Amino acid sequence: MKTKNHDNHLSALAPALAIALAAALAWPVWSRAQVSDHRAIEFPELQEFQIPRPDTFELGNGVKVFLIEDHELPLVQVVARIRTGSVYEPAGQTGLAGLVGAVQRTGGTSRMTGDEIDDFLEARAASVETNIGSTVGFASMDCLVGDFDEVLRVFHDVLRHPVFDQDKLEVAKAQTRSSIARRNDSITGITAREFSRLVYGTDSPLSRLTEYATLAAVSRTDLVAWHSKFYHPNNIYLGVVGDFESATMKKKIEAAFGDWSAGPALEAPTIEYREEETAGVFSIEKEDVTQANIRMGHLGITIENPDFFPLQVMNEVLSGGFSGRLMRNIRTEKGLAYGAGGSVGASFLYPGVAGFGLQTKSETMGEAVDALYDEIRGMISSPATDEELERAKDTILNSFIFNYASKQQVLSQQMLYAYYGLPADFLETYRDNIERVTAADVARVAREYLHPDRATLLVVGRSAEFDRPVSSFGEVTELDISIPAPPDRTAAVAVTEDDRAAGEAVFDRMVSTLGGADPTAIQSVRVKSSLDVSVQGQQMALAQTMVLVFPDQVYTTIDTPVGAQEVVITGGEGFVRMSGQTQPLPPDRVERQIRDLGRELLSLIRSHGAEAIDVALIGTEEIGGVATEVILVSSDTFATRLWIDEGGRPLRQSYQGTHPATGAPGDFEITFSDYREVNGYLLPYGRVSKIDGDLFATVVVESVEINPPVDMTVFEKPAA
Repeated sequence: MKTKNHDNHLSALAPALAIALAAALAWPVWSRAQVSDHRAIEFPELQEFQIPRPDTFELGNGVKVFLIEDHELPLVQVVARIRTGSVYEPAGQTGLAGLVGAVQRTGGTSRMTGDEIDDFLEARAASVETNIGSTVGFASMDCLVGDFDEVLRVFHDVLRHPVFDQDKLEVAKAQTRSSIARRNDSITGITAREFSRLVYGTDSPLSRLTEYATLAAVSRTDLVAWHSKFYHPNNIYLGVVGDFESATMKKKIEAAFGDWSAGPALEAPTIEYREEETAGVFSIEKEDVTQANIRMGHLGITIENPDFFPLQVMNEVLSGGFSGRLMRNIRTEKGLAYGAGGSVGASFLYPGVAGFGLQTKSETMGEAVDALYDEIRGMISSPATDEELERAKDTILNSFIFNYASKQQVLSQQMLYAYYGLPADFLETYRDNIERVTAADVARVAREYLHPDRATLLVVGRSAEFDRPVSSFGEVTELDISIPAPPDRTAAVAVTEDDRAAGEAVFDRMVSTLGGADPTAIQSVRVKSSLDVSVQGQQMALAQTMVLVFPDQVYTTIDTPVGAQEVVITGGEGFVRMSGQTQPLPPDRVERQIRDLGRELLSLIRSHGAEAIDVALIGTEEIGGVATEVILVSSDTFATRLWIDEGGRPLRQSYQGTHPATGAPGDFEITFSDYREVNGYLLPYGRVSKIDGDLFATVVVESVEINPPVDMTVFEKPAA
């Protein structure tokens, strides 16, 4: 039957197909008969492009609403802009706004936990998200039109009634600590971050960094207070785009947000930044790279600047892709970089950054800096040609249509302009303003807004491989980008002399139990262990052999799923060997390993009586029904807490350390068990380690050797 029906359809279509084919074949003959020259073909005039306009209104409490209907798909998107931002943060709590933006969604609401919201949204293929930028807060939702009412209720509660759950705050803090630990991994990230700090000033809210200390200073109470201060309806711009009827949507928005009382008027933030332009040469040493990152520039402009449009044309002439001067001369002609670019940037509430840069081989750093300065100066001394001007304007105007690729994009733009006080027709007049730009305008703004002789120059890379020193460009300031250590919560307790005396007595008992007749007789130890490690949900079984030569040498071999790894710490330096390759260890990791060695039980009992060690009793606690006394042991390099039972055995240890997988600081807790005698010393053969409350490693000691023969050649530093 299917074949018969198919044949019938073909039969029915045959006449139509024949007519269509005949018409198609006849068309070229007709066109040739009508027009002898293709240049004479006349085309109908294109319809004028109409920019869709949102339907706008304001609720009685001040919520400003923007609606655009789009019936192409059965979807609805809601976006909110909230008048807030990290520029309002106290300097001592940098990172607060980011935590508010994250935990506002993950922390749940007064009606649903964050996990319940996850499940609710996942079942509907919907989303609700929140975050906070430098001068604006965001919230958004996306859903099928049939789920709109339900998802809007969740969105409303997230915006209006977040609870900022403490556990989710801790998760967000842990993620932020991990980001802090990794912020110096990328040379491009370092360059962009530090150049912005040089231009705006390190004290500016535009360039302050979230540090471990500022993160630790933020509490759940601070998040609640932030929401209470900024999240009021008169601070909110709400946009809706999708498959709906505007009259119906107005009623739904009114019902959801209309009873929210307006708050006090919000004062504009004071955004301080370095206004003067002072020439300076700065460098950052990064030894693990083969290329130099170069950035030069100064402050840019605000978008309200009347020269905004001629500067857009100048930017296009200078760095408009492969036809721009920077790419054409530095990349194509001189072969100094894969890419070179930049612009005189513009922002809304403060000037943008005028920055120009490239990445080049270490061996051509100096040559590339010369080339970059030559092009910036050349933009002033050799104004844009007529050809460059027309190409730049055509490129900008031809790409103009992409500002309206979707109605979501139109809505976002209109809300952006309203939020920052620009006229609603800003983009509609954009074309005319670009078309009016002349070659004289471009020459004038190049002279007025490019200042290579007052610019900041930043070079990041491995200076030993540069073709010439950075100092050849002027007096150099070396920037320190090391990450400040977090405040050690382990030692954060006040103690008295009585506490110290009581702590010494407990410490003496521990040393007597573990250390035999003479703890200082331990010169070295070899420990073989098996480990079950859990990292980010992945389980790994490892075998490890560690040789400790006191006071500060460590040799560790680890059998991993990808091969054996050797880690060596000696003389304040370190390196790692794997697969025939040797790499130096970063100084911070060496320092961390030495700190960890000082906290080891054998190191602690060997330090008994040393003046550099301070001990105090700070409390009592039961562990598994066993009474313990808690002592704090600290020195100039470490602090740790120990839970000691009546017999002098440590049952638990805690300290603030660095997560071996993420590099972020974390709270470590080790539980000791299975004590056994080894050559007159009592040592734990079982250890369970947790980091921030999560299981990290279960360690089973297989053998311990006290003062074994050690091949000291394993500590020798490899030849360069």
